[in-house]
Amino acid sequence: MTGLGRVLFAASFAMLGALTIGLPGFAAAWPLVPKAVAWHDVLTALSGALLLAGGIGLLAPRTARPASLVLAAFLLLELLLKAGHVVAHPLIEVRWEDMSQNLIYLAGAWTIFSTLPDRGGELAAFGRVRVGQILFALALPAIGLSHMLYLNLTAPLIPSWLPFHVPLAYFTGAAYIAASAAMLSGVLARLAATLTAVMVSLFTLIVWIPIVTAAPANRFDLSEICVSAAISGAAWAVAGSFRGGWWAPARR
Repeated sequence: MTGLGRVLFAASFAMLGALTIGLPGFAAAWPLVPKAVAWHDVLTALSGALLLAGGIGLLAPRTARPASLVLAAFLLLELLLKAGHVVAHPLIEVRWEDMSQNLIYLAGAWTIFSTLPDRGGELAAFGRVRVGQILFALALPAIGLSHMLYLNLTAPLIPSWLPFHVPLAYFTGAAYIAASAAMLSGVLARLAATLTAVMVSLFTLIVWIPIVTAAPANRFDLSEICVSAAISGAAWAVAGSFRGGWWAPARR
């Protein structure tokens, strides 16, 4: 599962980087650098290049560990910038959701780094792995609440062939929150992480792939399928980091 997560995570960020560099207007749908920052266009292009190089680096065994660490550092910087938005507007849930998505990316990059062998062939200590698991779990409640609070945006995304759109939106939101509690407590933690990875992967397959196929030129939808795939990759990486049965956190 960790290997699958690394491939999905790497491909998603490589695609985000390539689209940021090569597709005019894509940066507006996937804002890496605030517009008020000096040298916005240059910094956006450099950020895209870093994501592209980091994603490609994750796929190669020799460069995967340093690439994951570089991505984690970049994503930490992004997280701090988005945390500032939350401090400025603490009652706007979408700010929490945006920051939590970034926290998921950071958790994925750190978990991949922590589960890869170092130069001596030794795996990372349990403490490092657990940090990624905790970061991932802490990000889930805000994502779940967004499904419930923004029903007018969530429910219409569910394919028409599926019934009960509103109950499904509430159910998936509650599932995120329950998974967070399970992973933080260590009760059925691996099962919760695995089910979260399955759920987000299904979102990518049955929601975003058809949407992007129908309108491939839509910049926002292109960014959303990359985001969904990146979250799926992070979720599979975290799920694969749990060991010792369905109920216990990873032990290294």
